[in-house]
Amino acid sequence: MLGHGGTGTVGVLLAGLMLAAGLSACEYTDAGDPRPAPGPTLSSPPRFPLPTKDQATLALEASNLVAAKQLLGATSGAVILEDSGSVGGTVGGVGKSARVEDAGSYTVTAACVGASNVHLVIAQDPRTGLAAQDQTFDCSAPYARVVHLQPGAVNVRVLVIRPYSGASAASNNGGAAAVRVTAGG
Repeated sequence: MLGHGGTGTVGVLLAGLMLAAGLSACEYTDAGDPRPAPGPTLSSPPRFPLPTKDQATLALEASNLVAAKQLLGATSGAVILEDSGSVGGTVGGVGKSARVEDAGSYTVTAACVGASNVHLVIAQDPRTGLAAQDQTFDCSAPYARVVHLQPGAVNVRVLVIRPYSGASAASNNGGAAAVRVTAGG
């Protein structure tokens, strides 16, 4: 049994032991002490760089994009959706979604330059609108199709699907495409 003042002494001793234990984990170095060598670090496996396009390909894409928009032609109705861009890479394409306000006939027009195996995909929610339609078309002339759409979202995409063949799959020969959906048909 501890006498008068014994609990205070035990408390001071416990506090001292805890302070000593806490300080023992700290390391103090002077300015002249050598730094320890860093330990091993964990790193993720290296990523393969994404292929980049050279200036000639970028210039060809820009020229083909202008030509694809010209092939698309002038609009003959209210434009619901319009998009254009490069169609390169393993799976490349341009596409967009828009909201159709009124049920009816709509014209989907697509054009491309510098690409092959081009597909036009048009879709709405199949429970309430147009089920996905996939049509391959030739880039030598614009492609137009009349579809019946219901109110709601419509997705249109022009894409080129190529089998994967390593780094060469990213080359696209400057392919470009444009697509438009207009009211009326």
